[in-house]
Amino acid sequence: MSLEDELRSVGRSAVVPPVDDGLTAAVLLRVADIPVRKRLRDRWRAFLAGFLILLAGAALTPPVRATVAEWLHIGGVQAEPVGTGPSSAPPPPTVGGQMSLEAAERVAGFTPQLPRALGAPTGVEASKGFLAISWDGVRLEQFQSGLEPRYIKQYYGGLDYVPEVPGFWFSTPHQLVLVDKRVVRIAGPTLVWERDGVTFRLEGVDKARAVELATGTS
Repeated sequence: MSLEDELRSVGRSAVVPPVDDGLTAAVLLRVADIPVRKRLRDRWRAFLAGFLILLAGAALTPPVRATVAEWLHIGGVQAEPVGTGPSSAPPPPTVGGQMSLEAAERVAGFTPQLPRALGAPTGVEASKGFLAISWDGVRLEQFQSGLEPRYIKQYYGGLDYVPEVPGFWFSTPHQLVLVDKRVVRIAGPTLVWERDGVTFRLEGVDKARAVELATGTS
C-alpha cells in the first residue's frame, strides 16, 4: 500500500468527536486580539502537526513514520532529505562549560534530564531555552520545542523510527543547520526524540546504546 493510500485509509477510519460550542466560544474569546491571518495559520499548522504525529505514533508502519517525520518537526528538529551528504563526521564537540546543573536549569528555564547510566557530566552549558551536556565522547543537547524548529538536519541515508523512545535515528553523517541557514557542523549518527515539550539530540554512540541511554533519561 502506498503512503497516500495508507493515509487515506486512516483518515476514513478516524472518528471526529462533536464540537463543544461553549469550548469554541471560550477559545475564540481568548485569541480575539491575535491578528486573524496569523491565528488561522498557526491553528492550521498546530492541528496538522498534532494529527500527523498521532498517525506516526499509532497508526502507520515504521517506513511511513519516517516519511511523516520529513513533513514535520521532530520536536525542535526539521528532517530535510538531500541528494548527497558527507561520508564522515568528527566526534561530537565537547561541552567546555562547567556550570552546575542547578545554574543551568535557572538559565535554560527548564530542568535538565540526564541518562542515568552515564553518571555526572564532564561539561554543562546553558542559554535561554537550551542546554548542552557532555560526557567522554557523548553529547546531549536538549531544548524547548516550538512551532518553529531550532535545527534543520540535512540528511542523506537512513532515518529510522525508534519505537522504544519514541524518536528517530539519523544513521549517517549529516549537516546540522540552524533555521537561519547557518551551518553549525557535520554531525555524526544521532538519536532525536521529544518528551514533555523538550527536544533531545544524543550523539556519539551507536544506535543500540543511544536507545538504551534515551530510555534511561530522567
